[in-house]
Amino acid sequence: MFYGAAILIMQKINFPYLALPSGILFMLLVVMGSEINASGETRIPILSLLVMNEFAFFVSASATYIGIKQIQNIGSKAAYIAVTGGCGLLTLCFIFLGIQLWPI
Repeated sequence: MFYGAAILIMQKINFPYLALPSGILFMLLVVMGSEINASGETRIPILSLLVMNEFAFFVSASATYIGIKQIQNIGSKAAYIAVTGGCGLLTLCFIFLGIQLWPI
């Protein structure tokens, strides 16, 4: 019973639905972790922030790609387009956040 539910959840069509909330969670974690305290250091080490940001970027970019391909193949549903658009927006946000985090 559980195995069947796991297969249903992990189909490729459902990936954007899983990537959007995890991307939002990573965005909050990276933004809150990059705050600079009184001693001039970030709450989370900068290398960890960059790794989290890059991972979340790849997840959201993959979800955007899968979502666009799924919309092209099957057709458009409003909820799926909104989730895919949210993943695309997160992808852009992770790009700009990664540029801001990178020490020059």
